[in-house]
Amino acid sequence: MNRKILFYTRNSGLDPDKLSKVKQILEDASRRCLVEIFEYPDIPEKFDLVIAAGGDGTFLDASHIAVEYGVPIAGLNIGQLGFLAEINPEEWSIIDSIFYGKYDLTERMMIDVTACRGKNIVFEGKALNEVVIHRAFDVPMLQLSLRYGSEELPEYKADGVIIATPTGSTAYNLSFNGPIIYPTEESFVLNAMAPHALTHRPIVLPSNKMLSISIKECKNGFLNCDGKSLTGVITGDVVTIKMSSKKLKYIANPNRSFFGILSEKLHLGKRM
Repeated sequence: MNRKILFYTRNSGLDPDKLSKVKQILEDASRRCLVEIFEYPDIPEKFDLVIAAGGDGTFLDASHIAVEYGVPIAGLNIGQLGFLAEINPEEWSIIDSIFYGKYDLTERMMIDVTACRGKNIVFEGKALNEVVIHRAFDVPMLQLSLRYGSEELPEYKADGVIIATPTGSTAYNLSFNGPIIYPTEESFVLNAMAPHALTHRPIVLPSNKMLSISIKECKNGFLNCDGKSLTGVITGDVVTIKMSSKKLKYIANPNRSFFGILSEKLHLGKRM
């Protein structure tokens, strides 16, 4: 029985020539490797893996589909940074190996997010990169009360907070001077956004306990997961974050390493 592959991309915002070239590469590989390709949103009842073509935003969107269906995902980089989308379209031998089912597979931690307003759940979802709670730009700072397991943290007064996974530690978290965590670790980073008290520093927390964030003061705020604004938050809302029982099955590029990617994409250790 032929393997079935779901192809995911964002048609808007991509170079049409690059996208056309990638589709041709995949079609040629499908004939060589005897696989059947379906293009999202045409999702077959059962399929073997997801191929995401684009940048890291495209990969994040496709990762939620992969987790939902319990299949691996590989990323082809035709976007900008290409940190998560590790494979270049010209690496046709790697694409062939993936189509044959021969690849290096790692697991990436995801987090479950729940936002409650009183007894009502206003949002439930998952994130691969990060959860962000932030104020609207025309209102005062948020005041947040945090609990990790049974321990109370000092209150935060800030523009918001970022809770990043190891995968997301090199994304929004890094732009707020947060630490880089090896992507297969099981922990998350709590990082304040422009805190009122300069003594607030990013904290790396083991993922075996729940983080609860109570919103003490907020005139107008938002909850984002993986870069998407998903719901508004107000005073009294409680957001809980914990490690998900589901993990992303991630197909790595065998010719690249995490530290090599850091050096190539983020210029780690290079003199500027």
